[in-house]
Amino acid sequence: MKRLPIRHTGFRWLALLLVSCLPSILGATPIYSPQDSVDTEGAIELDATKARQELQGYLPKSLDTDLALLMETWRSGYATQQRFEVPCGSFRGEDIRSLSDSVLISRLKALPTVIPIPYNAMVKEGIATYISDRPKLIRVILALGDYYFPIMEEIFDRNGLPVELVYLTVVESALNPFAVSPVGASGLWQFMLPTGRSMGLTVNSLVDERLDVYKSTEAAARYLKQLYNLFDNWLLAIAAYNCGPGNVSKAIRRSGGQTTFWGVYPYLPRETRNYIPLFIGAYYACYYHNEHNICPQAQTMPLATDTLAVQIPLTFAQISQSTGVPMQQIRTLNPQYKRGVIPAAGSIPYTIRLPLEGISRLDDALINLRRNHQEKLSEQIAEAQKEIQQAPASTQKSKATKGSYKTYKVRRGDTLSKIAKKHGVSVAALKRANGLKGRNPRIHPGQRLKIPK
Repeated sequence: MKRLPIRHTGFRWLALLLVSCLPSILGATPIYSPQDSVDTEGAIELDATKARQELQGYLPKSLDTDLALLMETWRSGYATQQRFEVPCGSFRGEDIRSLSDSVLISRLKALPTVIPIPYNAMVKEGIATYISDRPKLIRVILALGDYYFPIMEEIFDRNGLPVELVYLTVVESALNPFAVSPVGASGLWQFMLPTGRSMGLTVNSLVDERLDVYKSTEAAARYLKQLYNLFDNWLLAIAAYNCGPGNVSKAIRRSGGQTTFWGVYPYLPRETRNYIPLFIGAYYACYYHNEHNICPQAQTMPLATDTLAVQIPLTFAQISQSTGVPMQQIRTLNPQYKRGVIPAAGSIPYTIRLPLEGISRLDDALINLRRNHQEKLSEQIAEAQKEIQQAPASTQKSKATKGSYKTYKVRRGDTLSKIAKKHGVSVAALKRANGLKGRNPRIHPGQRLKIPK
C-alpha cells in the first residue's frame, strides 16, 4: 500500500541532509554523532506489566480538557475563520501493545534522528501511552504543532542541535505556552524561575519570557547544549533537563560510574525514568500518526504574523484600539506579557507580535502614541522643574530677610492654596515656613501662619 505523506516531510529530508552535510559545509565538528540503529541490548529489561505500572497516571486526565480549551483559544486568538481538515491516513488502526516488537523496532530505526533510540517494554509503553491511550491529545498536538514545531525546529537547527529535541515540549507542556506546573515551571519548555533567569530569560511581575515561544526555545537550546557538553550523552542530557544535572550526576555516582541512561536508570527519580520513554513515544506518535489513523484536529488557517519593537509603555487595550486586533488574539500571540502591559521605557525596546495587518496599523499609530507619551512626559518634567526652581528661590529669599515673616490668622474656609495665592507665595514655601508636612496638612480657624516676605 502506498504510504500517505507524513507531517513535516520536508523536515525529515532536511534533517537527514543536515546530519550528513552540515559538518562539511561548515567545516566544523557537530556536537553529536549519527545513530543508525536501535539499542535493544543496552536497555534495561522490564516486562510489559511493570512498564505499564511505571507510566500509569503520568499524564493527568485533566490534560485533555486543558488542551481542548487551549485549542479553542488558539482558534479565536491566532487564526482566521477558514477551517480545514487535514487528510488522514488510510492505514488500519493498530493496538501498540499487541504489535510485534520487530515492527516497532523497524519504525524506530527509520526515524530521522541522531539521538540513540533504545527499545524495551518501557519504550513500547511510552508509545502506547500516546497512540493507544491518548489519541485525542495527539490530534490537538499535531494541530498546534503546525505553528509551534517549525519555529522551534528553526532555532534548534540554527544552534546545531538535533531538531527532534522539539518533541520534548510534548512531554513537558503538551505545546501549551500557558502551562504552569504545580511547582511553578512555566511555558512550553517548563523552565523553573531560577533556571530561566540563568539562561537569560526575564521574569518579573509584568514579563515572563518563559512563556515567549521564541526566547524560551532559544534558552532551551542553550541549556540542552550545556547539558550535552556536560554528559556527552544525549539521553543523559535529556534526563538532566527533566530532573537537573545534579540528580543525574548523583545517579552516576550511585551506579558505580555508569555513563548511559539505562545504566543509571534505577537511581533516577521516577518521573525522569518515565521521561525518556515518553519522549520517544511522543516523537513516534507525531511521526507515525498516519499509521494509526490519528489525524490532526480540524483547525483554522494560521495567520501570517510579524513583530514590531516598541519603546514606550503600551497596554493591550491601547494596541487593540489602535489596530482593531482583538485583545484575546494579542494575548495569544504575546503570552509573555502577563498583565497585558508592555513595559517599554527608554532605550530598552520590547517586541509585540501581531498579524501583518495589525503590525502595519500599529506602526502608523505609534507616531501619535509616541507624541502623546512625549507630551505627558514633557508636562511631568515641566512640573518637576517648576518645583525645583521655586524651592531655591524661596530659600534664598528667606535667607536674605533673615527669617523675616508676616503673620496671618487663618479664617473659616481658608486653605493653604488660597492663602498662598492671596499672599503671592507658593504652597511649598508656606508649608516650609510653618513646618507643615504631608500633601494636605490640616489648618484650622484661628491658627497663625508665617507668611514669607
